[in-house]
Amino acid sequence: MKEISQDIKDYAHYYRSLFFKDMEKNVLALESNLLRNGISVSWAKDVSSLNEQISQMLPNKPYKKVCLDLGEGNAREIDKTGFNECSISSLSNREYNVDALIIDSDFAIANDGALVFADRKTQSCFNYVDNILVIVNIDQILLNMQDLPVFLYIKSPENSDFPSDIKIIKSNINQIIPDPIISSESKGYNTIKSNVSVIIYDKNIEYLLADDLLMNSIFCINCGRCAEVCPVAKTTNVSPIEIVKNNCLDEYNMTQTIFKQTTLCGSCQEVCPVNIPLTEMLEHEMNIVNMNFSNWKKKNIFNVFSKRQKLNKTTNFFLYRFWIKLLFGKNKTLFNYFLKNKTPYFSIQEESDDSNNDTTNNAII
Repeated sequence: MKEISQDIKDYAHYYRSLFFKDMEKNVLALESNLLRNGISVSWAKDVSSLNEQISQMLPNKPYKKVCLDLGEGNAREIDKTGFNECSISSLSNREYNVDALIIDSDFAIANDGALVFADRKTQSCFNYVDNILVIVNIDQILLNMQDLPVFLYIKSPENSDFPSDIKIIKSNINQIIPDPIISSESKGYNTIKSNVSVIIYDKNIEYLLADDLLMNSIFCINCGRCAEVCPVAKTTNVSPIEIVKNNCLDEYNMTQTIFKQTTLCGSCQEVCPVNIPLTEMLEHEMNIVNMNFSNWKKKNIFNVFSKRQKLNKTTNFFLYRFWIKLLFGKNKTLFNYFLKNKTPYFSIQEESDDSNNDTTNNAII
């Protein structure tokens, strides 16, 4: 995994906070610039309104062929019952006419209405389709174009310093159609405009903005690093940042799902390229959930987590096994995983101190 220097992390965190400091004004600026560029804009607050907007924007015909090029989060939320999904290869190979392409942008630039796509499988096929529906997640908007190189760098794959293929669009796209009639007066081709529409997707962001600590989660740029290093995500397929965002919703706050989705090992926070305090946010949400319950067993789970630093130093096998069974006893996959992986599970780094202070206070979670 490519390591990101602390200077770059600090830069990225600062410019993310700069955007969200005046988020409403900046998002409205994006909408205004998109409209000025001839791109239609609609808004979606949650999953149901997102799917409603997509349904309205698709061509009005009984049998619609639609190609999807989406990140994991949005891909799980799209309702596919209203159309026939086509593979990306069928679009790129032009096997048949595709009615629409639904794609989410990697970034959008508020100050000039630019939509940015990096290393996407369909971005060389934009002029093969009449309708392009772009989902712009509100937390993927950047303020200025000059900030883009840094965020493309930290989001790029581990084997490269920069995406190999970047496409930026600011207006509707002209399809080039070969002219069937060749003559001395013919250009040899005709052009047809592809319609580009944007859905600005809120993703229930108001729940995150309501808490000064949890709002740091919207700094996420979907690089995937936290999921790569998380020992639980390898089993549950739920990344640490998804846990934080999901648990802000009322239906999650009333359950104890969060206690079974994290070990608080701190690895995610260590690799985050925009300095999101993931461990602190997870502990904060555990505390919120804990206050909703009075059951002894559920409170005991929280108390065990609250003594995380001491458990990292324990040599008591029975205490360790009791904690694992208490938390993951009903999930045999996770239970066996943690029993076999004690060292990675207790991956806490300690700061060295020449003054020989008590290391218990220096554990970094």
